[in-house]
Amino acid sequence: MISILLGIIILIVLIILSLLLIPFHISLWLSKTGKSIHGTFKLRWLGLTIFKRQIPSPKPSSDKKEKDEKKKQEWTLDRIKKTLNLLYGALPHLKRILWALFYSTKIEKLSFNLNLGLESPADTAIVTGYIWAFTESTRYFIPMEIFVTPDFQNQVMDGSFNLKLKLKLLKITTELIRAITKKPVRSLFNELRG
Repeated sequence: MISILLGIIILIVLIILSLLLIPFHISLWLSKTGKSIHGTFKLRWLGLTIFKRQIPSPKPSSDKKEKDEKKKQEWTLDRIKKTLNLLYGALPHLKRILWALFYSTKIEKLSFNLNLGLESPADTAIVTGYIWAFTESTRYFIPMEIFVTPDFQNQVMDGSFNLKLKLKLLKITTELIRAITKKPVRSLFNELRG
């Protein structure tokens, strides 16, 4: 009996450690053509798709809309002030979470294809030049591919965006646990929950 219980505890610990140490792969693909925007969000772990969502998501029912509108109406000026004060008090602890998120995230792929046409061909050329200059100056720091095709005839802004990230949860979880033990962070979360 004790060996079975010990085996179950070891299995649970191994599952938790694998969730914290083995990275999650997040991918986001968006495309805009005219007024239509569509895309896909995926969350994968160990090659298995855990979560997948099409963008835009299916429209919520009218009951859910009514509940969301009620929640939006609850925000008064006094509550916003109180939340901002609590956020200011919790900021040092939240910074640690953001730094942990920054260090635990690795960009695997970032690509952006843009078909750009502004009112004036001169404005199109200037903005395209700025984007190309920015792309070349950041290419050594961020693995990204930005392709801009200027359109001097039409006023257009269409394109696609592809992002793939690798995320490890160990540092983020450690900082979240540390932050939750602090009273300003707990007060902020309680206020945000309503």
